[in-house]
Amino acid sequence: MTVITSILMLGRKGFGVKETQAPPVPVQTIGDIPFIATANPRYVDIAFLGAHDANTGIVKRGASTEAAASKALKKFEPMIRNYVSRFVKTQSTSIYRMLECGCRFLHIKVTKEKDGWYTSHSILTGELSVHILDILRYLSEHEKDGEIISILFQPIHFADQSFADFHDYLAEIKYNEKNIFHYIHYSPVAEFPDQEGIHVSDLRYNNIVGKDGTSGLVLFERRDQHFIPSWDSRQTSYPYFFDMDTNALHTWHSRSNIRKLDKEIGKTVKEILSTDKYNDMLRMNQTQPANSFRSLGDALSSIYSLSLLHMAKRHNQKLLRRKDFGDMMRAMPVFQVDFVTSNYGDFNKKANEAIRKCNEELVNNLLK
Repeated sequence: MTVITSILMLGRKGFGVKETQAPPVPVQTIGDIPFIATANPRYVDIAFLGAHDANTGIVKRGASTEAAASKALKKFEPMIRNYVSRFVKTQSTSIYRMLECGCRFLHIKVTKEKDGWYTSHSILTGELSVHILDILRYLSEHEKDGEIISILFQPIHFADQSFADFHDYLAEIKYNEKNIFHYIHYSPVAEFPDQEGIHVSDLRYNNIVGKDGTSGLVLFERRDQHFIPSWDSRQTSYPYFFDMDTNALHTWHSRSNIRKLDKEIGKTVKEILSTDKYNDMLRMNQTQPANSFRSLGDALSSIYSLSLLHMAKRHNQKLLRRKDFGDMMRAMPVFQVDFVTSNYGDFNKKANEAIRKCNEELVNNLLK
């Protein structure tokens, strides 16, 4: 019976989520907080709502596997297509809609395919330009709002391209004659902590937004994939990217068993608050359940949880009710989740309210 049930679950076609997502009402997170420019808080202390694998919201079932996908996935994907599609999709809508719903930290996976630049999560989740244009459109419409949007680019496969080639491509994507680099008001960065330049701990609100309150971007990249060619292959013309792994704490728990995940989050919170060695780093809470086979409980949760969206919509609203929620936000102000627009348990609205409260308290404490 268990085998038969598992086969049926693997073959299930839907994404396992019927609940409506949050309405696209405009949300300002920090730009209109009274006296925020006077308080001028550090970037690493500001709370943000983040979207894990933000590029998966528009993925289509049956999309091609990415170039870096394993041989096994490429071979068996046609037979397990329904399962793959349910555990690739971590978001339910476009990046523009996420931004409308208060999301301000975007995690985007990038791959270079034969015919261009794409985003991916085992399978291709859209052309990269589509996602960047969503960000630029939102920034253009909210240019004077004093908002901050952060983007973490995680390269998966670059073929023979360098980071500089990637940056040059980003510069080509424009909305109303502006690319993402038009919204950078700091440079050059200390890409790694031991380099000269602006360190991530140096960034303050007024460094990121323009002098006239123009909304701004903060950019990060990862270097952890062995598919990436040497950084020395070409010098970039855009020295705006912080290395994520040396400038941030972002512990990946890789659990689908929610009880075990919550215990690991609690341990991370206690570790961070017990020392000051993380004070000058970006601190991100990796809160989402993941498709995992680390234990029997994780494996069963992965198979029977319908989809990543279904796991997230159940877990997200529980996070807001944690007894240590205040400590969690102080320890890790970037609150990153799957299904960031979920309306289950009124999650998106309550998450934005909680983050707003954290930022108001931060500003008020600095003004004392």
